[in-house]
Amino acid sequence: MALRQCPKRLWLEVHRPDLRKDSATTQASFQIGFQVGDIAQRIYDPEGRGVVIDLQNEGFNRAFERSAELLHSAQPIFEAGFSSAGALAFADVMLPKQQDGKQVWRMVEVNPLPA
Repeated sequence: MALRQCPKRLWLEVHRPDLRKDSATTQASFQIGFQVGDIAQRIYDPEGRGVVIDLQNEGFNRAFERSAELLHSAQPIFEAGFSSAGALAFADVMLPKQQDGKQVWRMVEVNPLPA
């Protein structure tokens, strides 16, 4: 989405997130998103075995690496990120499950209900 709006915006989001300045409304929206994420973790991982990928602290490259590494585990992954051929994708929740004797993943998108 950022690329469609402005190529410079995408570059800044990836390479210089420290320069970002968000409005109070945007910050409030982020807080709601964080709260919904916490609720999703309690719902989809009641035992607390899951792993949260922290994009802010880890950065894009490490987040992508950890997400790929964790696909070999059998624990829920929250905020997983993936990159392929220049495309980026993020999953709120990745849940492992067995299907036909193989481990597969169910991706869940979590959103707050509109007010």
